[in-house]
Amino acid sequence: MRIDIRPAALQDVEGMARVVDSAWRTSYKDVFSPEQIAAYTGEYRRRSFTELIESGRDVFVLLADGEAAAVCAAQTCTEKPFEGYAEIMLLYVDPEWQRKGMGKKLLSHTLRKMRGKGYKSAVLDTAELNTPARRFYEKFGFTERKTPVSRKLDDVTMVIYTIDF
Repeated sequence: MRIDIRPAALQDVEGMARVVDSAWRTSYKDVFSPEQIAAYTGEYRRRSFTELIESGRDVFVLLADGEAAAVCAAQTCTEKPFEGYAEIMLLYVDPEWQRKGMGKKLLSHTLRKMRGKGYKSAVLDTAELNTPARRFYEKFGFTERKTPVSRKLDDVTMVIYTIDF
């Protein structure tokens, strides 16, 4: 099996959307309603990836034997108190490739790229009820950060994690 990680291009949008759609339907079925899952997948996701790539954001795709298996995107965080951190906007691994080291490879790659741009820390959030993702980030070295105001996506509480490089 050949694994490649590279900056995402417009020709990757369909494969990346497929990865996210599969991950949302599997990972979030007990967190978000079917209507919420439908709102954040499909055409919405294709448009989002197109905009991220066209705007020059750091979007990386992990290919397993030439097929998209994972996607990660980062940008500069502008939200207090994490201004100037690299913000991991999203990290999704196709359910078929989960628990095989793909997320770790892609997140490591993305953080190396962010460190190379001069960032000293990164921040991300995940659903409070997404226990597998929380365990993954904690095992990776991220630390939960309590803030006075909780982040929410629709009605789902998000947990904030940070890591220093």
